[in-house]
Amino acid sequence: MVPVSAELAHRSRPVPRLVLGQARYQLLLLTRSPLGFLLTLVLPLLLLVSLNVITPGGASTAPAGLPYAQFLTPAVSAFCLLNAAYVTTITSVVHAREEGVLKRLRGTPLPAWTYLAGRFTAALVTSAISIAIIVGVAVVFFKVHLVWHAFGYFVLAGLLGIVSFFLVAAAVSVLVSKTETALPVAFGTMLPLAFISDVFFSSRKGPHWLHDLASVFPVAPVARAMEAAFNPATTAWPMPVTGLISVLCWTAAGAAVIVLAFRWDPGPFRFRPRHHPH
Repeated sequence: MVPVSAELAHRSRPVPRLVLGQARYQLLLLTRSPLGFLLTLVLPLLLLVSLNVITPGGASTAPAGLPYAQFLTPAVSAFCLLNAAYVTTITSVVHAREEGVLKRLRGTPLPAWTYLAGRFTAALVTSAISIAIIVGVAVVFFKVHLVWHAFGYFVLAGLLGIVSFFLVAAAVSVLVSKTETALPVAFGTMLPLAFISDVFFSSRKGPHWLHDLASVFPVAPVARAMEAAFNPATTAWPMPVTGLISVLCWTAAGAAVIVLAFRWDPGPFRFRPRHHPH
């Protein structure tokens, strides 16, 4: 049983301090995890370098008139978001739940929602750091130019992607009951969407049905908007209304699953009516 004084101390702390405390803890866990570091920074950086090297010029894979590196840099940035906000969220949430961490956390006076808020903040920080490094390397070594008049669109599309990918990942984690299956599920759902959503190569020359299929999911609208923000010809918000609706629908669906069915106890998924946490 938690002492009354400890409970009052927790509850009296300002909300931002509670969230930042959780975020700091999640970032500390990430720095101690070789896999997390590999997924959020090393793998995207390797992709940026290797794809630029093996696709010199990239005339057949980049949008017309755009150097391949100019297209690839924001595309790999979108891949960073997927790793930090989607893959890492699924694997870490499932691991924490199946190890009993979430169950113990819910038994403390800490408001349960601050766990997810802290994890989201950690995903936001790691995404920002990874993308800053990716863009910096691209500017210095691959002569990529920042399109300053459209850079705000890049940031806004990235923020929209982080929110959507994180909430969808937290919802997907509900269905994953074993730690060892979390990473295969995360990559097994992320990589196919990344390949058809302009994350590695432009799909403009692909079948129309594949382009339309990708547009149903949130990855393609976010990735294409981020890529368009590196095109000097972009002068307005590059995400079409249909793409924005798709992203918002997936975001709302993820949030609904979290509210109705997010699991704090280990074991297989069984739907039960939610008891709202303190």
